[in-house]
This record gives sequence, C-alpha cells and structure tokens, in this order.
Amino acid sequence: MAGTISTSNYTIGGAELYYSTTVANASLNTLASSDFRTAGNSFGNIVSIEMAPEVTYIEHWVSTNGKRVKDKIVGNTSQININFTVDEISLENLGRFFMGSVTGSVIDVLENTLDEGSAQLKFTTDIGRDLYYDIPKCVIRIDGALSTSGEDWWSAPMVLEVLEYSTSDGNVATWLNAPFGKITWKA
Repeated sequence: MAGTISTSNYTIGGAELYYSTTVANASLNTLASSDFRTAGNSFGNIVSIEMAPEVTYIEHWVSTNGKRVKDKIVGNTSQININFTVDEISLENLGRFFMGSVTGSVIDVLENTLDEGSAQLKFTTDIGRDLYYDIPKCVIRIDGALSTSGEDWWSAPMVLEVLEYSTSDGNVATWLNAPFGKITWKA
C-alpha cells in the first residue's frame, strides 16, 4: 500500500446544523461570515449525525463463449441523506418535528408541508480539521419517534434530504455548478 499514515487526518468532534427556509440562501457560501450560522437557523445540540450517500447501480452483462461477464456498471439513482438527532427540544425544533406553524408559544401541528430550504453542516473538531458542507437545496423531516423519558434526555430523530439545485430554483452560478452542495475542508 502506497502512502504514509498521517495522524493529522484523525478526527474527533461533533456537528452543528443550520437551516434556512430560503433555497440557495445568499449568505450560505461564506465560511468567514456568520450570517448563515445564526441562533435562529441553528438546531442546537446535535446528539448524533450520520451522512449516507445512497447510490443504486445498474450492471450490464454480456454472454461470450458460454459465460456471462460484467462489462459495465453505472450509478442510476443517487441521493444524500443526513440523519441526525437533536436533544434541544425548543419551540422551533418541536415545530419542525411536528411540521407545525409556530405562533407565540403555540404549535399548530401538521399545518406545514415540507419546506425546501438550504443548510450548512459545520463539523467542529477537537482533533483534526473542521469541514463545512454547504447545501443549496434540501428538506428536513422527522425520522422516527420523539423519545421522552424521565431517566434520559428527550431526543428527536430527523433527516435532512439533499435535493438537486437547478435553474428552476434560481440562477446562482455557484450552485448550478455544484447542485448537491460543496464540502470545504478547513486547514
């Protein structure tokens, strides 16, 4: 195996999630700016987070000399889901969880459809390099039950589904060139 092991590539740390109901939010792609990373866009404490690019492949086979051999494989269906669990059960997060309209301190449950918006995942590390995943278009939806207990913190599992940004969503060249977002590795 070529290459050397570098302990500077080991990483420990958690994630912060920021979400806006504006597709391709103008302040999204600014690492130096905190315009997108505001308290109003934050989900608060993220207990766990998992990213899973999912690709379905189609294989092609040819038959020659009495046996079948694979001669082509292509990705046919692609998506990126980001499953996360939040334990800050704020009014805003309950509203998101119950797809509700929040007015004052009241949530009208199941009043909203899934809002499309944009998001930024900021992976803050204790050891290793921080990275940012800027997502121009996505939806956030529930992904299980609100877990309540007298012996542990309440938590709510949700999923962020990355959607393709296209010309029908606007004409922001940055996102037309990276329709599923960009990951920036901070040195």
